[in-house]
Amino acid sequence: MTWQLTVTNNYHGTIVALGIPIPGPDNRPHPLSQQLGNGSINIPGLGDINFTDIGNQHIGGFSKKTWGVLISYQGEELVFRYEGGGQIEVNINNLGQAEMGGNGDYSRILLPSFVVK
Repeated sequence: MTWQLTVTNNYHGTIVALGIPIPGPDNRPHPLSQQLGNGSINIPGLGDINFTDIGNQHIGGFSKKTWGVLISYQGEELVFRYEGGGQIEVNINNLGQAEMGGNGDYSRILLPSFVVK
């Protein structure tokens, strides 16, 4: 399944979402029209928010919805789960924190950086 991203930039600098520069601070939401698999948002000085489409793979969290996106930022992870078409909304606030919204369920998860076989 696919999902879509809407980004609002209230950070002091320009961020780059899916290759598109979004100047800030600007309280307007920017819907990015393409349907996504994977993507990222770069926040200067703070790093990237990475979005990895995990399909129907369950990697933790409370939601039992079918489809999922792993969201990673500054060493923390969320899983976003949805049915049908997912809509992820990200507001980058004035401190560079990602405030998440949308039409699905979010869970904070712990995903180890290393897997020993």
